[in-house]
Amino acid sequence: MSNENREAASIGPAISIVGDLTGDEDLIVLGKVEGKIEVPKHSVTVGRSGRVTADIRAKVVHVEGEVKGNLWAAEQIVIRKTATMLGNLTAPRVGLEDGCRFKGSVDMENAIGDKNRAATAPVKGPEPAPQRTPPPPNSGGGTRPEAQPPRP
Repeated sequence: MSNENREAASIGPAISIVGDLTGDEDLIVLGKVEGKIEVPKHSVTVGRSGRVTADIRAKVVHVEGEVKGNLWAAEQIVIRKTATMLGNLTAPRVGLEDGCRFKGSVDMENAIGDKNRAATAPVKGPEPAPQRTPPPPNSGGGTRPEAQPPRP
């Protein structure tokens, strides 16, 4: 049986878990979770009734309910219009639907690509600031009448 045909594991609305969750399948949270959630090769969906106080690491994260914690996704994070999200988001693609409640920061840098780019980029020092020299007193291509000495 391949992973694509498997149903997601579900934490029902009447379930409350305190502790760390790890796994190797998709996860749907409809109840309460406090701790940490790690399913790096799969998706996590926090449903409308889900109340999560935890950091989440997954391939894809969808939030429809309430999350207090930081999210890291290898591919994408989507905060739906019904969501309340308090925490930082880190993923190459982040979507915030109109109407969602969000407080935190968004980092959309691709960590793997940035590490490779940094390793192969030549190291250069800071660029020197351009030198600005004031123009000579009578520059400007011609003489201005106010700059000429009075005639006898």
